[in-house]
Amino acid sequence: MTKTTLITSRRGVLRGGAGLLGLLAAPAVFTGRAAAADTTLTVTSWGGDYNKSVREVFADPFTAETGIKVTLVDNGDMAKVKAQVQGNNVQWDVIDAPAAFATSGARDKLWEELDMGIIKPGELIAKPAADYMPMYLYSGGILWDDKRNPDGKHPVDFAGFYDFAKYPGRRVMRSLASETLEVALVADGVAPKDLYPLDVDRAFAALDRMKPHVSKWAATTPDQVNAVVQNEGDFSYSYFNRVKSAQKAGAPLAFSFEQTVNSLDYFAVPKGTKNKEAAMRFIDFCLRPDRQVAWSVRGYYLPNSVAAMDEVKKSPSGDFLPDLTNGKNVIVNSQWWGENYTAVQKRYAEWMLI
Repeated sequence: MTKTTLITSRRGVLRGGAGLLGLLAAPAVFTGRAAAADTTLTVTSWGGDYNKSVREVFADPFTAETGIKVTLVDNGDMAKVKAQVQGNNVQWDVIDAPAAFATSGARDKLWEELDMGIIKPGELIAKPAADYMPMYLYSGGILWDDKRNPDGKHPVDFAGFYDFAKYPGRRVMRSLASETLEVALVADGVAPKDLYPLDVDRAFAALDRMKPHVSKWAATTPDQVNAVVQNEGDFSYSYFNRVKSAQKAGAPLAFSFEQTVNSLDYFAVPKGTKNKEAAMRFIDFCLRPDRQVAWSVRGYYLPNSVAAMDEVKKSPSGDFLPDLTNGKNVIVNSQWWGENYTAVQKRYAEWMLI
């Protein structure tokens, strides 16, 4: 296994990525004022080592400084968020929201306006919208077990992932439409720069070719990685930080930066939370440069804090970041997903059951 295939150095993103990151976010509109501070806060998260990172980098230090206890809930189900808001029974105070969640939630008016009297993040690369805050950028690519599938016997890009003759084996697929459709379309020959608006029918036609080769539908990102580790599948799409965590635990996994999907992750506060001020304080805390550096170095993410970027650039993690200037890589259009997520995800969920 060569370093080029497995974990290619991507320092180019730290030179040219800031401007591209700014293209991912909606314009900022700053209004509102928070209510009184509370003593507890519930934050959604994404399981596995990710939860551990949130706990160590954000939640525990926030509690130590403010006295506000943070409970992590491993559930990012948008349907449940919507039900809580519409039923006036909000139980989750901060939502860790991928692009499709953040923008579709804003469209459905599920989020409180950000209180920029409390949130004072300094200079950001990607600017906030009125009601959701970009936190960092993450990258997804192809992973495999390096012992079962050594050099030459595994895909390194999306076309290879869909080339079942050249790379026979079981595929692990996520039960989430966002990013899955982008991978399918690029594999089908659509250039990343021409992806949006997504040709949904063409994506599902490509997915139809994939379906007979799927051995597992993963409900979460840890499931994607664990399925390959546990020999329930041979190749999957997932995220480098998840693979790196499994590698540290001794799993013979490999990951390719040859082609990636790159998207911002956001924090949003559900409308009607009883802990609004605490939620805004938590977001402000997580955007501090020292927290952004710790998060990015630990998880191999791109920070959204300009002040944090230089420190990440100098760290060992700087060698394992995506190159946003690489034309093969996809940059998710969060606004398209905001307008289309609900309908597309419904179709995808139904398609999986057919």
